[in-house]
Amino acid sequence: MLKTKIKALIKNPDFLLLLVFLINLPIFGLLNRPIGKVWDLYSPIDDLIPFVPAFILIYHLWFPFLLANAFAFYKFNRVEYRKLMAHFILGQWASYFTFLVFQTVVTRPSQLGSGFFNWAVSFTYNIDNNYAGFPSVHALTTMVLIMSVLRSKHKPGYKVFAILFCCLILASILLVKQHVFWDLPGGIVYALVLYPVMLWALKRVFPNYQTFDLEKVS
Repeated sequence: MLKTKIKALIKNPDFLLLLVFLINLPIFGLLNRPIGKVWDLYSPIDDLIPFVPAFILIYHLWFPFLLANAFAFYKFNRVEYRKLMAHFILGQWASYFTFLVFQTVVTRPSQLGSGFFNWAVSFTYNIDNNYAGFPSVHALTTMVLIMSVLRSKHKPGYKVFAILFCCLILASILLVKQHVFWDLPGGIVYALVLYPVMLWALKRVFPNYQTFDLEKVS
């Protein structure tokens, strides 16, 4: 019985999309280091952006928020779920390729204050190298989620909440100095450019994906 369920799960395209997305995640850690020539995109704009350590909580809520919304799409709108996950995956691949050919370094505060939030920022800095900044994967995937939420049939109240929370996530990557300014628009542009590419690829992987919903899933 268990073997049959595992085989069915592996053949499920929705599970495979999630699996590919999760398998891709550790690759970021492998690329988050100096690779060839390293560029510094720090600009005068970054001098105007304050350091707000409390935003580290929002920064770390990024991934749980992505997964929670992906699960909601999976349950209630399988069409958008597949678009969302395929868009995430293409975004990962595009970012990883960029890191290989255009590696950047992120300038961080040299000294942090005391208190819980500063400790949380310091802990984040210690477990996450300051490379692989452009484009920001945080910004790219958050923009993908915004696009999905806007297309969705969610209630207006949730749409407003989700988009506002996504905007806080986008702000957090700059306010905790995990990215420099240009990493943010870079991630947003990547998400927008990759959308038609995602539709083209998804139609070839799942030719009938536009007919998929809770009543008809293949």
